[in-house]
Amino acid sequence: MKNYFYFFLLLLTNVALSQEPNPESNSASIKGTLANQFDYVIQKSNNFQEYKVVKRDYLMLLKKNSLDSVGRFKNEFISLKSQFSNHASIVAQLKDTLKATNEELTTLKTAQDNVSLFGSPISKSNYNIVMWGIVIVLFLILIVFLFQLKSAKAIAHEVKNNVEKIEEEFEDYKHKALEKEQKLGRQLQDEINKHKSSK
Repeated sequence: MKNYFYFFLLLLTNVALSQEPNPESNSASIKGTLANQFDYVIQKSNNFQEYKVVKRDYLMLLKKNSLDSVGRFKNEFISLKSQFSNHASIVAQLKDTLKATNEELTTLKTAQDNVSLFGSPISKSNYNIVMWGIVIVLFLILIVFLFQLKSAKAIAHEVKNNVEKIEEEFEDYKHKALEKEQKLGRQLQDEINKHKSSK
């Protein structure tokens, strides 16, 4: 209740200071600000011992003006409270939006910094290490394969040379065997002829 009273006094003072001055603003007037109206009523009041006697009309008019001011201040207070509530709601929405935006930004940064490898996310630096490792391993396998291919080619060449030598030796053997067979055939024929002639 004290807070409302202080708030009322504060608003009363603000209204009194913010109202446009009229020709009688420097002097007390029943048509001026509430402060001027109070001054006017006090000036127009009669003295009775230590009391002031106030005209009922002035008092009723002062009461009406005061209640009107209080009503206006209440309406302004309700309006300000509603605006504050709306602003608080907007701020809460903006905070939620900011939080969602930050989460989305974090997700995008993670997606930007990571690469999917076999269905699992991996950082780009690790991905580069893995990929270069695979490339190096494949390169080493290629070198080993080339060495084996060269070795196999040398072995095939050697085998081919050996086969050619064996074929040459076989041809030579065939030729010699044929000559030997022919020689043996002639000797056999000579022996047969000798045997026939001796009979």
